[in-house]
Amino acid sequence: MESKKIKIVTKKLTLLLLILPATIFAQSECKKLIKDNLCLEAIAACSVPAKANDVKAQIALSRLYSGTLYGDFRRNYKKAFEWMQAAANQGDTDAEIAMAEMYIRGEVVPMNAKKAKTWYEKGAAKGDLDGLNGLARIYRYGTGVRKDQEKAFEYYQQASLQGHTRSQVGLGMAYRDARGVKKNLVYAYAWFLIASSQIDDQEYKKYRKDYEDKQEELNRDVPRCEDILEGKSFGRIFAVGYAKQMLKDLKKRLSVKQIRKSEALAEELILTIQ
Repeated sequence: MESKKIKIVTKKLTLLLLILPATIFAQSECKKLIKDNLCLEAIAACSVPAKANDVKAQIALSRLYSGTLYGDFRRNYKKAFEWMQAAANQGDTDAEIAMAEMYIRGEVVPMNAKKAKTWYEKGAAKGDLDGLNGLARIYRYGTGVRKDQEKAFEYYQQASLQGHTRSQVGLGMAYRDARGVKKNLVYAYAWFLIASSQIDDQEYKKYRKDYEDKQEELNRDVPRCEDILEGKSFGRIFAVGYAKQMLKDLKKRLSVKQIRKSEALAEELILTIQ
């Protein structure tokens, strides 16, 4: 039934594309349908420009196939992989990082750390901070490579100094746990403070409450896809929340003098962030 509905909508959208350029259509109708949680219609809408090699539509289509939840929707990991690979092969950095994540998680395709590393490296070579963070995690945990805490620290630091929140948390953890660098709780606190300050406490609490309320009211009888393009935002918010928790833990281990020193250090470090 789902396939038949998608085919009907696709035919109508193909006619519309005779009037509208694929890129304009992809950026409007496809994205709008996702935000409106019309998942099957979104698959049909994204399919047309995706076949015309629109990378944003290809990425959206991949995420629809792998990330749509609930209802009677059945994920199609094969199509999810094929469309993301199509976008990555066109050199789209977001798609390259997504390919790395697919390989490192082993959900869409069997886990392959070496291929994940290759895709992270492609993104990192272009200056992508998620790519640097991915390489840092691979070396920190020794996933498909020989564990190298010093190299992991270097990647975390490189991305942190360019404002990458998740890497700033990783750097704080490195200083806290003496991974690739000498243990220094003052520096750990400073980096957690920098990461956590990107979202103030009141705003973060509101986000948590809104998210929890939404989960309680969620209708799981229909497919849900409105959040599939928000992965980076969710990752950043999660990192900020983790940093806030780490600050609470470190406050129990540091003196007031050390905390003041960390706060001053954080102010200095912020001036070096690009």
